[in-house]
This record gives sequence, structure tokens and C-alpha cells, in this order.
Amino acid sequence: MNTKAYYIGHEALNRFTEHTGIKAVFSRTKGVELFTDATIKFNDPRFEDVFTIEFKNEVRNHHLPVLLDLKEKSKRPFILIGQTIFPSVKEYLRKYGINYIDIAGNASIQTDQAIIYIDGQKWQDDTHPTQLNRAFTKTGLRVVFLLLIDPGAVTYSNRMLAEMGGVSVGAVNNTMNGLQIMGFLRRINKTTSRIDLRDTLVERWISGYQERLKPALHLGNFRFTGKVSSWESLRLTTDSFWSGEVAAFKMRKNLIPKTVTIYTGLNKLEFMRSNHLVPDAEGDITLYQRFWKGELGEASRHLAPLLLIYADLTDTMDPRCIEEAQALIKENSF
Repeated sequence: MNTKAYYIGHEALNRFTEHTGIKAVFSRTKGVELFTDATIKFNDPRFEDVFTIEFKNEVRNHHLPVLLDLKEKSKRPFILIGQTIFPSVKEYLRKYGINYIDIAGNASIQTDQAIIYIDGQKWQDDTHPTQLNRAFTKTGLRVVFLLLIDPGAVTYSNRMLAEMGGVSVGAVNNTMNGLQIMGFLRRINKTTSRIDLRDTLVERWISGYQERLKPALHLGNFRFTGKVSSWESLRLTTDSFWSGEVAAFKMRKNLIPKTVTIYTGLNKLEFMRSNHLVPDAEGDITLYQRFWKGELGEASRHLAPLLLIYADLTDTMDPRCIEEAQALIKENSF
């Protein structure tokens, strides 16, 4: 159990005890199926079981497929402890019976003997101020995306990365320095670097993309004109890519698309005219500006890179899409 998890766990359980009077302790364990961090035991006769724990710093939409998978595979009762669990995520966790406690002591725990629900409690830690690293600004996220989806990108020149990401060379320099400061980029020698802590970097990128970069790329929502009403009638040029539900359908033939997500390098009006679309804030066709250059993803099928498809699926908070995202990461890797 790392120091951060230890701190989050103790703080969350202390606050939980303050709100409920129920004491809880966790301890390190080894050999527990799927979990090597810790178990938790509540000092209350209504909670006889020992729970296995998953620690998260921030629990966001894109964690849901993994959490569902952990719950399904766990042979013990399962509880999630997170520093920050966002409200929409809490709602989903409750719906699917995943127990949780956040660092403020807000909780949802269900057993055969009892149900505990706490919400609305606040927590603030002024001793650990947060600061946005330059690697996770809107321009930095473009560069990190390239590094994650192209294994060779870490060897490219800053000028080439700048061209591929549509950013300045200075932005690439700032991103690389930021990644190095955070331990995500290791300099082997003057000409060689490598990405470290890749899984954590993927999580950070998805969170940053959904919160900061994606809204800035949004070109609008649309619907068809006339009698045309199927996404299959849309015609994508070499500069446009499917993501979200349509991309998942093309990959697995399982999820029937209800919404359409497209990234394009075309002018918005040009895309609208060529596909007979009109603006509609409630329309099921969502258009985003393409933010990379080069042959990334499955260009022959107009599929965006898998990392982006996964991020868009989990961003919907639709159970259908969450389950499909879960299946995608079981069958593929970023």
C-alpha cells in the first residue's frame, strides 16, 4: 500500500466514523484475490464481512468499467475508497451496488443487514494544494495523446510532435518537462527517453481530456434533414473518424449506436453540407475538431484511436457504453 493510499484510507475512515459512530480499520494483506493493498473490517455487528478495498485518488467516469470488472471477479465484499468521487459516478456506483467511501466520509454501503448512505459532507486539505501541470493543459493533452497512442512518438523530435499535435514547439517542450517532473517521462540519455507509469498517465490523460480538451473541440450537435435518419448514411472523408458508439459497433458488432461521435478535420459547414445535416442542440450527431495529424487509429475504417474511443464511451455515463468500454479493454490494449 503506497503512502497516498494509506493517507486517503485513514482520512476517509476517520470521517466515516465521525458521521456514523462506526469504527473501521484496514490492514495490509497478501494473497487476497485481485487485491494486494488492504482489507477493511467494520466494528459493527451489522457488518460481519471483511471487505477488500480498491483505492483511487479521483474516481471518474473512465474508471467504471474496471470497477465493475473488479466487483464481478472479487470473492469478497468489495468497497471503493477514493479521495474524490464525482456525483455522477456515485450515482452509477449506487445503481450497480458498488460500495464506496470518499475522503469526506460520504458513503454508500449495502449489506444483507444494513444500508448506510451519507452525502453532502465537504473536505478540504489546504496543506496539499493542487497545481495544473503543463502536461495536462489543453495543448499539453494533445501531445500526451500522441505519446500514448504511438509507441515511437517518444523518439520524435519536438518539431515533429508539434506538427502532429497542431501545437507550438514551445508547448511540446513544456509538456515534456512537465511529464519529466511528474515521473511519467524518463530521460535515458541525450537522445533516448521512455514513458514510465503508463497506466497512471492514461488515467490522467482521460480525465484531462474529458474535462478540458474535449469541450474545446466541440463543433456542435446535428440532425439529419429530409428522410435520411441513419448514421450509416454518413460519408466520412479521409480526414474524419468515428468514435464512441459507432466506433465500438464497427469493432465488435455488439453495441447498437444511439448517438454518433465524429472527429473531423473539415470545416463544420463543409461537413454539414456533404452529409445533409442541420444544427440541433439535442441532435444525436456530435461533431468534434480532429486534434491530431497522421495515420493514427484505423484510418482505413475511419476509426479513431482506441484510447479516444474508450474516453468517449465512458464519458456518456450510459450503462450500455460503460459495459462496451469494459469489453473493449478486455479485448484490446491502448
